[in-house]
Amino acid sequence: MIEAAPQKSYTAPNSQIHAWAIGALASHCLIQTFGQAGNIFTIGFGISPVVIGWAMMLPRFVDAITDPYLGHLSDETHTRWGRRKPYLVGGAVFGAILMAAMWWANPHWSQTAQLCYLASIGTLFYISYGVYTMAWTAVGYELTDDYHERSRVMMWGSVALAFVALGASWCFRGALLPVFHGAIWGMRWISAGVAVIVLMSAFTAAKFCKERFTHANREHVPLLPALKSAIKNRPFVILLLLKLSDTMGGRLAGAMMGYLGLYLLCSGDKVLSTTLGGLGGTIGTVCTFAILPFMKPLSVKIGKRAAQIMGAAIGLVSAILSPFILMSGRPYLSLIPILVITPMQSVAFTLGNAIVPDICDVDELQTGQRREGLFTSVMAFMAKMEISLCTLAAGYLVSFSGLNVKLIHQAPHVVHNLFWMAIPTALFFAVVSLILTILFPMTEASMTEVRRQLDERRKAQPEAAPVDEGLTGAVASAQREQEPVLA
Repeated sequence: MIEAAPQKSYTAPNSQIHAWAIGALASHCLIQTFGQAGNIFTIGFGISPVVIGWAMMLPRFVDAITDPYLGHLSDETHTRWGRRKPYLVGGAVFGAILMAAMWWANPHWSQTAQLCYLASIGTLFYISYGVYTMAWTAVGYELTDDYHERSRVMMWGSVALAFVALGASWCFRGALLPVFHGAIWGMRWISAGVAVIVLMSAFTAAKFCKERFTHANREHVPLLPALKSAIKNRPFVILLLLKLSDTMGGRLAGAMMGYLGLYLLCSGDKVLSTTLGGLGGTIGTVCTFAILPFMKPLSVKIGKRAAQIMGAAIGLVSAILSPFILMSGRPYLSLIPILVITPMQSVAFTLGNAIVPDICDVDELQTGQRREGLFTSVMAFMAKMEISLCTLAAGYLVSFSGLNVKLIHQAPHVVHNLFWMAIPTALFFAVVSLILTILFPMTEASMTEVRRQLDERRKAQPEAAPVDEGLTGAVASAQREQEPVLA
């Protein structure tokens, strides 16, 4: 008896994968442009870091609360255009408008008025950005079932991120060009151009990407039970903690590093500091492009888990060496770690995103539901809560250091305080990240078994709609009785 060949895993055509990657430009352009507000409004407007901390924290906090509901709603949405595309288009349009509107705050307003304006625009912006990113990410998770192909798909998203990060690294420097007559007018023109890019890339993704699970989840599951089942997924919880550690380390230490770069390395020279940032972004982008083609081979050779452990270990070594690199009068020395750190961050980001579809497979085995939107939005909820708290905490830490943003040169004790706030923070969270990557349980072998069970179930349900590669609610109750492969 001849044994049947194993079923080939589904992978979308390259045209759809590339269209989805173009859609990444919208997601990254929105958040990277908004992210310029911290430095530009403090240095350009002279607003207190504490005020900016609150203005940046409140929108993320409100958006974080709405994210799980909107993600779950998209999983349960059924329209003639699919589950995700209405959110994809609506989020991009409103996000582009609000991102451009943010820069029309008036520097002559009182700080209370500036806080109210930025917080209001920021809240609406973050909700729009969250809606778009949730829908775009969920579409990406549907593009392939193959364990290693998921790394390749996410690699294309990282390519778009590298391009956007390169532009963002020069954004502040570009806004200072004499033609704009000041950083604020510079950002107004730049944000208008970015808004056009956002709309074009989002519409490309909506036009050419096909949804596979438009017929999934016909049996409605309320939000709270869905959330409870999601947080019982052990690999998902560890991934959330890993993201928490990376965010806390990157944001808290990064905020101090930004001011250290200006006042310690560059002695208050904004042109040198922004040029240094642009060069760092350029070097990081080149290094990222150099490593991205090896993302799938890396996944095949050593596995996603081992690659993340390697990245976390290199991050720890970099944190240990950072005190010897941040030296006054030697600003260009700080560019050296970028040669290693940025590529490793790209590896961790890409493979981390490639793990989420695997988690969705485990969840489908447990519940019979395809819930990419829910898992994406819960991750977004955690990320925004973390970023909100980090932004607020960073504002208070900078203020506690004694820094005065209106001064070109800071007192030695201020720079000393910033230094010893940044280094221990970076070290602590680098250690935590390494421990969590070691504890992560999912491997290629375990996911191969998960896919085998899912494929067998789908074969046993010939009545399922062909367009729906997932499982319908008609078999959900039977599936819940089977123990998952991963606890």
